[in-house]
Amino acid sequence: MLAHTPAAAAAITARERYFRPRLLIDWNRDGAFDHELSDLSRFVRTGEREHALSSTVPEEIMLVEGEAAASLPLTLAGELNGEPLAYWFAATNPDGPFFGQLPEGTPMRFDIGVWTDAGWEDFRQITGIVRDITADRDTGEVHIECLDHVELTRGPVNLAPSGILQRALQQGVKRGGLTDSAAIIDLCARAGGFTMGPPKRWAWWQGQESGTAFGPVLSVPFHGSVIPEVGTLDNDQTYQRTEEWETSANSATRARAEAYRDGPHGYLAHEASPVGVTPVYHKYWVDEQDRGVAGTMQATWVMGAWVHWPGNNVNADSAPITLQIRKNRMQIVIENSNGGVAPRLIDQAGGVGTGPYLFMVAGWNYVEARFLPNSSTQITMQMRVNSTVSAEQILTGRNAPNLTDPLSGLVTIDHTYAVSDVYVVQVAGATWFGNFSYDTAPAGTAVISAGNNRLTHTLRQTGREAWALAKEIAAAEFGCVFFDEQGRFTFWTLDDVLDRQTGVVRRFTVDDFTGLRLRSTVDSIRNVWTVTTTSGRAVSGIAYDLASDGVPLYRAASGELLPVDFVVAAGTALETFIPTGDAIIAVEPFNLPVIPENGFWDSEVPFAGRKPYTGTDYREGTTGDTEQKFISRDLARLWVWNGWDEPIGHVDPNGASRFRIQGTVVAEDAAKTWTVRNTESIALAGERVIELTGNTWQQDEWVMRVLLERLVARLGRPIPVSDTITVPGDPRVQIGDTIEVADAAGFGPRIWLQIYGIRRVFDADAGLTDTYTVEMIQPPGASKWDGTTPADRWDYGYWS
Repeated sequence: MLAHTPAAAAAITARERYFRPRLLIDWNRDGAFDHELSDLSRFVRTGEREHALSSTVPEEIMLVEGEAAASLPLTLAGELNGEPLAYWFAATNPDGPFFGQLPEGTPMRFDIGVWTDAGWEDFRQITGIVRDITADRDTGEVHIECLDHVELTRGPVNLAPSGILQRALQQGVKRGGLTDSAAIIDLCARAGGFTMGPPKRWAWWQGQESGTAFGPVLSVPFHGSVIPEVGTLDNDQTYQRTEEWETSANSATRARAEAYRDGPHGYLAHEASPVGVTPVYHKYWVDEQDRGVAGTMQATWVMGAWVHWPGNNVNADSAPITLQIRKNRMQIVIENSNGGVAPRLIDQAGGVGTGPYLFMVAGWNYVEARFLPNSSTQITMQMRVNSTVSAEQILTGRNAPNLTDPLSGLVTIDHTYAVSDVYVVQVAGATWFGNFSYDTAPAGTAVISAGNNRLTHTLRQTGREAWALAKEIAAAEFGCVFFDEQGRFTFWTLDDVLDRQTGVVRRFTVDDFTGLRLRSTVDSIRNVWTVTTTSGRAVSGIAYDLASDGVPLYRAASGELLPVDFVVAAGTALETFIPTGDAIIAVEPFNLPVIPENGFWDSEVPFAGRKPYTGTDYREGTTGDTEQKFISRDLARLWVWNGWDEPIGHVDPNGASRFRIQGTVVAEDAAKTWTVRNTESIALAGERVIELTGNTWQQDEWVMRVLLERLVARLGRPIPVSDTITVPGDPRVQIGDTIEVADAAGFGPRIWLQIYGIRRVFDADAGLTDTYTVEMIQPPGASKWDGTTPADRWDYGYWS
């Protein structure tokens, strides 16, 4: 229920009630709502807000899960400056304010106010956009259809492939590598611009998020997952050893056993490694943005993160972020003794230069380091901690040239300290550090609970609709996603839904409602749950095979990628590109080994290697190198240099291609079907099966069993199902609220119903009416005393 004053509660439940609409539309799209027609409140005749949760399970089963999108059709009427309102909204009217414009998609908000003893008190009903405008010449009315912010999440989200390394699983490490479902839902929200944290997910340059020559080259939220938002995972990863550390005799070790902890702004964050163990780390490759980001030091670099400072001398000295470019390493470093944070450059010759120090305070701190190599021997650095920015410091005598480096573009995240929202931004060329900005105040445009589901792996998904993906993941764990009245992206887990069943927000008597019907049916019983899960892991394997994956591509002058004649001319280098499959996490960057002519080669072995030929002649001792790395989410670059004095290809005399790249690949296990049973219910009602199949986000059997065991007991008995009830409108009541219906002489004295659909109708003449779609969560109970002091024999009340 929306927050309200006692005066509003009294006014809403009174016999005589006075409501008003408040409709504001930001036609100028600048957040000011100051257009001449922004405030249309006085013209609203009717408004009908509908907000209902849909479900992926049979309707008889009482699960509030899935997704909900709200709509608001409005009818406006009246005159403005002597003309019907429709005149001003006609898109073809050259005298109207919308002539030649596109008003659809404009931000809007709609409130319903109630008159109280203290004046009007407004309650937000929907924050969204204008979808459709119809001007009716005959009636002079204007019909406006509005939708909530779901429409802003119809854009694409890209998901990187990931999985727990098999070698970690073989060492008994699993939980530390699982992905919290909320982390992917968060990526979907961020794709639409919704976040619990700062509105800027990384430092902006000149007030802009990204452009052709600047922007993020790495972003890893760590909100319950190691999956990057920008950039790609490397082959080399380690994880919290939760299963080992949670049983440690050391309480401090146990306290850091889990991979994720409470982070800034209500998100999860990656936990620090226990003191005394080798710190956990994760490695990533920057996205080169089609502009050779990792090809040169001569650019402006900014790296930042939220870091948790536990106090002096608790952890150890650390470099939470290290970016390697052309054998030079740029770092943020932390001093354990005092919380000092500074930028540091370690050049290719091992020379170390540290910039200005600033100091963290206890708790979460935003830290940001800035680097500008003015030349290979001079670099300017600056540090920011929270809102404090240091002076610039110029270091001279450096030795940081652009050397050949297969690891150029590699970022290492060290977890000596707890971190969240790690990023790297690059601007091509030199720029003033003052051009960078990052507002640490949270935007508060999302409310995302930590998930109940844990994922073993993901496959590459490019251009998925963000809302569609979020719905799938929420439904897999019986949660729901929707936008609340304030326009905030909201993810509820099953726990959130059940928590709202523990108390009622409003009580209605038989005089208040109409349409209550209760249907008791065996269809609501589900006592055998048959579930199919498919887990996965990350293994070392063949990431690219010339024989089966097709020839590499080259970039034509037009920018188009076309198949290349994969023969490298004598004494030259050939740059090609490899589209990667959905399961390829990373490729090994180092020079591919040359396999002897008679070396073993079949469909599975070797993982990596090449056999060089000139025509049909094998070239033993060929000089040359290869380098391969991801340069964007969906594309790997393959560079081949031929130092031989003849052209080199990789097809043997029999026409068989002999060129392979090794990498880390997601291997999905065979689908597994299993059941959870409620034996007591089966004995009474027989077996009633529900099959849960086809949701790719139901992966880990152990996690799903824990979830289902909570549901099976609840759904093993028939509970009367209700359809809808109509009551006097209450603008405070929300989706998920529980209400109590009292019908002592009829269906029962206390019936608790949870709302998963609201149809709220405002009519300028008839007032406010609500129709709730509900499920019974508690059958009629025993009577109780409704007086104020049950122990007082003279207390005036009644039994219900």
